[in-house]
Amino acid sequence: MNKKSKRWLSILGLTAFVFILSGCTANFCTPEDQARIMYVYEGGDSDRTNAIYDYNDSLTTIINQAETQGISVPSEDYWIELDQRVLTAATLRAGTQATTLTEDEILTNFGYVKYLGGSNELWRNWDTWTNEIKMTLGVEHAPDQDFTQLYKTSINNAYSAYRACISIEDGNFGPTEQYFFSAKSWGYAFERGLIEGLFVYPVAWLLETFAVSFGMGGWGQVLSILLTTVIVRGTLMAATFKSTIGTQKMSLLQPELAKIQAKYPNSKTNQFEKQRLAQEQMELYKRNGVSPFSQFAVLFLQFPIFIAVWGAMTGSAVLATGSFLGLNLNSSIGNAIMNNLWSAGWWTALILFILMGVGQFVAMKLPTWLQKKDLKKVGRTMKNPAAESQQKQMQLMSNVMLIMIVVMGFSLPSAMGIYWFIGALISVSQTLITRKVMARKK
Repeated sequence: MNKKSKRWLSILGLTAFVFILSGCTANFCTPEDQARIMYVYEGGDSDRTNAIYDYNDSLTTIINQAETQGISVPSEDYWIELDQRVLTAATLRAGTQATTLTEDEILTNFGYVKYLGGSNELWRNWDTWTNEIKMTLGVEHAPDQDFTQLYKTSINNAYSAYRACISIEDGNFGPTEQYFFSAKSWGYAFERGLIEGLFVYPVAWLLETFAVSFGMGGWGQVLSILLTTVIVRGTLMAATFKSTIGTQKMSLLQPELAKIQAKYPNSKTNQFEKQRLAQEQMELYKRNGVSPFSQFAVLFLQFPIFIAVWGAMTGSAVLATGSFLGLNLNSSIGNAIMNNLWSAGWWTALILFILMGVGQFVAMKLPTWLQKKDLKKVGRTMKNPAAESQQKQMQLMSNVMLIMIVVMGFSLPSAMGIYWFIGALISVSQTLITRKVMARKK
C-alpha cells in the first residue's frame, strides 16, 4: 500500500472515529420517559361514546405495513379492550388525582403505563394484557407473533431515536410539548457515566437555565446557546492559554523556520541534512519557549468537550421544545433542509448551514493565510522541497478536516450548528487578537 492510500485510509478512519464517538454519550431518557414517548407515538385511543377505536397516523402506518406483508392484523375489539385496561391502570397510577381529572387527562398524564410495567420494565404491561385478551376474546382477535414483532420494532425505533430527555425541572417538552419528562439530577448524570456527570449535564443545565430565563420561544433557546458557547469556549481558552500562545509563537516563527529549511534543500533525501534540520528547528523552538506538541494538548482537551457539548445539545429537552424561525433546534440540519422545501424552517436551516460552513472555513484557513503573509518576507530563494511537501500534506489534512466538518454539520442538531458558528467567530477573534499581542512582544 502506497503512502497516498495510507493517508486516505487514515482520514477515513478519523472521520468514522469522530462519528462513532459523537454517539458515545449516554441517553438520559429513563424507562418512564421512553414509555411516554412510545405512548405518544402509537397514539391510538378509544371513542368510548361510540365504542370505536381511533387509529392515529403511526398506528395506521404499522397496520398498513402489516397488511402489505400479508400479516394478520388484530381486530378493533382487541384495541378497545387494551385501551380499557390502560385506562384502568392509569387511573390507579393517578391515585387521588383521578377524582379531579377527565379520562383524557388521565390517559395524557399516565397512559404511559401501557408500555411500562413493574420494576420499570418496558413492554411488561402490554405483553401481560395482550395475553389476557387472547384468553377472553380469542387468539384470532389479538396480535400474532409476526404483528407483535412489527409493532414492537416500529415503536422501539421511535423511542430509541429520541434522546432529548435532559431536564432540570419537571415539565412538558418536545416540538409541541407533547412529552412530560421528570427532572434529572446531577447524581443521575454520574450514574450514566463520568463524562455525562462532569460535562454533559452541566452544559445541559446552563442551556435550560438560560433558555427559561430568556423566556423560551425560540429566541430564548438561541440566546442560551450563545451564552453557553461563550462560557464553554472561554473556559477552554483559559485552560489552554499557554498552549494557544505557543501555537501563535510557532506561527510567528515561520519566517525564521523557512530560513532554516532553506539551508537544507536536500533534507528530504539526505539523512545528514534531515538530522541537522530537525536539530536547528528544535533549537529555534527551545530558544523561543515553544513546544511543537502544544497543539496536541489543546486537541486532547477540546475533543471530549466537543463530544460532551454535542451530547448535551442533542439531549437537552429545552432545545427540542418549540422552534426558532420555524426550525426545531434539536432536529438535524440535513433533515430540515431535505424536508419541507421552501418553508420557514427550510430557509433557517439553509442559512445556518451556510453560516456554519463559512465560519469554519475562515477559522481554519486564517492561520494559513497569515503564515503565507509572513513567509512573503522570506523570498522565493528560500524555498525547500521537504518543507513544501510537508506544507502540502498539512494543507491537504486541513482541507479534509474542513470537508469532514461540513459533512458532519449536515447531520448535526441545529443547535450544534449555532454552537459551531459562534465558536468559529470566537476562534477568528482569538487568532487575530493573540497574534497582534504576540507581534508586539516579538
